[in-house]
Amino acid sequence: MGRVAIVTDSACCLPKEIEEEYHIEVVPLNIHCQGKSYQDGLDITPQQIYALQRADETLTTSAPPPGTFVETFCHLAKRSKEILCLTVASSYSATFSSVQSAMDTVKGQLPKLRIELVDCYTGSAAQALIALSAARAAKLGNNLNEIITKVQQNIPKVEINMVLDTLKYLEKGGRAPKIGAWATSLLRLRPVATNAMGHAHLLGMVRNRAQGIDRLVKSIREKTGFNKLRAIIIHSDLENEAKLLEHRLHTEFNCNETYVTEVSAVVATHIGPGAIGIAFSAAD
Repeated sequence: MGRVAIVTDSACCLPKEIEEEYHIEVVPLNIHCQGKSYQDGLDITPQQIYALQRADETLTTSAPPPGTFVETFCHLAKRSKEILCLTVASSYSATFSSVQSAMDTVKGQLPKLRIELVDCYTGSAAQALIALSAARAAKLGNNLNEIITKVQQNIPKVEINMVLDTLKYLEKGGRAPKIGAWATSLLRLRPVATNAMGHAHLLGMVRNRAQGIDRLVKSIREKTGFNKLRAIIIHSDLENEAKLLEHRLHTEFNCNETYVTEVSAVVATHIGPGAIGIAFSAAD
């Protein structure tokens, strides 16, 4: 563990190999169903989420309580003098506020420990790419101020686009208008969505997933050109298609590095099964 520890939350869908190689601490969000609460990745898996959704169960999510972050920060203080916490967009979750409360508590207990908090203004694999850049900088020995500067430079450069099977689950969670979910279901259209500084936007509608994937690839080509590409391909119950998409990226682009990972359980709660997306940026 280096001087600066990197902490994020489970909305980031961080690929396991990145988490383990760079020792990134991932704090689980909570999922609630049938009067029970589960910690993302610890008590419940994406596959279990899909099963509950197909059974038409009602699922909700919530931010980790401040106490969970207090425990994490105190644990990391034994090995690191400084901590950088990167959260999912504050417009999507109360996680940012929860960390702020935790920081106030820890400041009284460990006044010499420095903790800094950054809103990633995004989520899912885009947040994972931001966390990866921070962890790499920490591993290279950059100080906390240098790492924060790098993160703030990267946030507007990282993009995530997804093809969803439906807006049904986003609508249930209040993240999509009911009329939009109804229209996509009635017309059998698949929405293509993106994030822009903490707000989800529809890029358009497609007739099938193949058309949607073509749209994703076109967007990458428009944004990165011939620059080296860093990408994380995410999916919800579409592992084979995600691997084929990774192969396509290596065929059509100058890929610096790519990863394939399933979304976390908390993200699966909001998008449901049958989604696929790409978080990307031009490599440094």
